[in-house]
Amino acid sequence: MVDDSLLPPTIALKTHDLARQKACATQTLFPGTCVVTVEALETALLPSEKGQRCDFCLCRPLEAKRLARCSGCAEFWYCGPICQKMQWNKHHRRICKRYNRYLASQEYQSLSISERVDSALLSHLAAATLSPESDRVGLQAKLSAPALVFFDLMKGPVVNRRSLPLVGLDSSNRTFVEGAEDMYSRFGNNNFIVHSHLNSCAHGIFPLASRLFNHSCDPNCVAKYRFTRGKPVIMEVVAISTIAMSEELTIPYLDPALPFQTRQEALSVNYGFRCSCSVCTFQKNVSAPPPHANLETELCDFVDSHIIPLYPSQDSKMEQGDTIGTRRSLPDRLYPVLHADYLPGLAEEFSRASHEGEYDRALASGRTLLALYFVLYPPYYPQIGMHALEITKTAWNAVVTCEQEHGDNVVRVTEYEKLARFYYNVTVGVIELLGPEGDEGGPLEELHVMRSLLQP
Repeated sequence: MVDDSLLPPTIALKTHDLARQKACATQTLFPGTCVVTVEALETALLPSEKGQRCDFCLCRPLEAKRLARCSGCAEFWYCGPICQKMQWNKHHRRICKRYNRYLASQEYQSLSISERVDSALLSHLAAATLSPESDRVGLQAKLSAPALVFFDLMKGPVVNRRSLPLVGLDSSNRTFVEGAEDMYSRFGNNNFIVHSHLNSCAHGIFPLASRLFNHSCDPNCVAKYRFTRGKPVIMEVVAISTIAMSEELTIPYLDPALPFQTRQEALSVNYGFRCSCSVCTFQKNVSAPPPHANLETELCDFVDSHIIPLYPSQDSKMEQGDTIGTRRSLPDRLYPVLHADYLPGLAEEFSRASHEGEYDRALASGRTLLALYFVLYPPYYPQIGMHALEITKTAWNAVVTCEQEHGDNVVRVTEYEKLARFYYNVTVGVIELLGPEGDEGGPLEELHVMRSLLQP
């Protein structure tokens, strides 16, 4: 059971028909409200981020400064002595001398990238929690409150899950081996992908968040991460819609834009359940044929007439009767937008055209992609704001290019500026509501730059 003292005043745990329990709001919550803050129990960087970020706080080095490398294993980097000392005392002193042999082992080399990160994460957790001389009674007495919550998590399905190698694992010590296996059975499907500005950089264990929030493909909350030098990573769960008192708080365990069948299979394999949220109930009965001609125009027309008028301006917030019902009223002729090939192809087209300076084509595909995001995601979902920011920058680049090449074409310049301001307002509605996250700068800083450029 979760100690009530660990729960914020905005959350109460109640019984659930299918899941173990559900977190419900104790009061009306509005978009942008931080419903809970959870400190990471452990984190592990993606291999591509090693040496680019501090292994403890995940921060990038300050300009003109370099990360300090561990002199023992030369595989961990830190932004300063505070982070190095904290991680040394927590677990690194137990794995430092053995880490290079672990990386070179055949067991580690045979793992996928995701499994390698989980293997490191498990090694960190085991080194911090277990010791060769510990027994189960002694272990429970020494655990911190977050660790106790972790061991209260339900064990996940073991289908297709293989054992992970550990740094310095003594296979002859059954208590240690069983303890590590027990840990992995609890976090293997309960860890989070830590991201900065939607770019993945690490895996992390946030026990209270795992314990509180059930999944929905139509979530009313999302998780973001805060990096602070010298401190553990913090997860903040933020409301993205108006949540009524006693309503369940949910987060997405995977990207809601994935095709229905892909989501269902992933949830079944990794979590042992199939989703029956409002989105899945709708999509279950929908046949998504391949895309056809004129689909882009029809999709944009539908969003312009049914969703955009309900979407908030930068000075207002969406109320309870938001776009959820409207998104479910997608006409039959637009079902091809749910086809597995449609979103990836559209995103690739926008990215290519934008980077190649084909701004009219980029703005056309970008508008369609944003319309699709409005259909696939709930209001204030981060991907909506991030994509709207990209189209804002694309429209501004079109303004600059048009002024340089056709300085006398005031009509085209004015039209591009109008588009930039429209997409800027959509961006503000999402990015500023979610607030700071991840690395310094990023979308919020870019938003402030665009604000100054678009001033009359």
